[in-house]
Amino acid sequence: MVVKLTSFGLMEMAEYLSVEDYIMFDTGEVMFYSVAVPDFLSLLAENMESEVKIKSEGFDKSCSDALPVPKCYFAASDQTSNMSARVLENLKTRGFSIKPYPQTLDVAEMKLTVGALARIHGLSHRLELQSGTRLPDMYDWLVEMYTTKKQQGYSKYYKEGLETFAAAFPGKEGLMECLRKLDGVDIVREAAENPARLKVLCHADCWNNNIMFKYEDDKAVDVKLVDWGMVSYRPPTFDLVFLFIYQTWDIFHNHRGAILEHYYQELHKTLGENTATSLQGYTLQELEADFRADMRFAMYQRLRLAYGMALLPSQLTHLLKIVQQLKEWGVI
Repeated sequence: MVVKLTSFGLMEMAEYLSVEDYIMFDTGEVMFYSVAVPDFLSLLAENMESEVKIKSEGFDKSCSDALPVPKCYFAASDQTSNMSARVLENLKTRGFSIKPYPQTLDVAEMKLTVGALARIHGLSHRLELQSGTRLPDMYDWLVEMYTTKKQQGYSKYYKEGLETFAAAFPGKEGLMECLRKLDGVDIVREAAENPARLKVLCHADCWNNNIMFKYEDDKAVDVKLVDWGMVSYRPPTFDLVFLFIYQTWDIFHNHRGAILEHYYQELHKTLGENTATSLQGYTLQELEADFRADMRFAMYQRLRLAYGMALLPSQLTHLLKIVQQLKEWGVI
């Protein structure tokens, strides 16, 4: 087992988070495991007496293992002491591991990951539709970056990351000027508050270091998503673009369509055939359009977080190609 406790040391180190912000995120993860996960498991097991078998990614999983998250044996938070604790299964003992940064994900790993996101997204959407209640009204612990007290820190670190990026490409000032106009807080607020956009429970921090894979014969066959402290209510593409921004240009440019199609298929598989829980009118083409529009947020986040993880030369080149693509798409 793994015991995860509140880190007061991290609170002091993270200049862009106040203590209140950190506690909000910390509590969000506790509530995800203690409230949302049981709700999702109930959906998976509905209409069944005990256990349901789900066909996914080419192998069977029982209901108790169908969610792409670690099993949680205990989760609680104490508002008086601002302490929280989570007792989770040790996925390493089951053969899961994190691909060391800065290694990127291959196509098989990407499809496993977006399939996992699709299950969480789909189950949260089913829960919302079947209950008739918006997730934020059910889960008042969902968090958002635009509600944090130290929002100015986001802009500060983004500007620093952008200037480092711009210095690597002195002849691309026009592109950099487009990036200087981005405001990630406004982008996510606009999307989250837009009633016309589909919204689901999002991981909101789904990048390589928060993904654990299990391999057989050097091929990824299973996946678990960890570190749910940023869990938010957003359009599903916000999780997808954040995942893609950490990968290679080859994955983004040559395999994006197939990976997004796989996500869309898994999302529909999770929702089922029932018209009461299906995605009414949300087509693959609309998903792809939302993905293109939301990539500007992923770029903002990638550069904002560059202060903690210096961009390597190969990463700079990949990001430049993505920025050029965003310019061609007309989203920046």
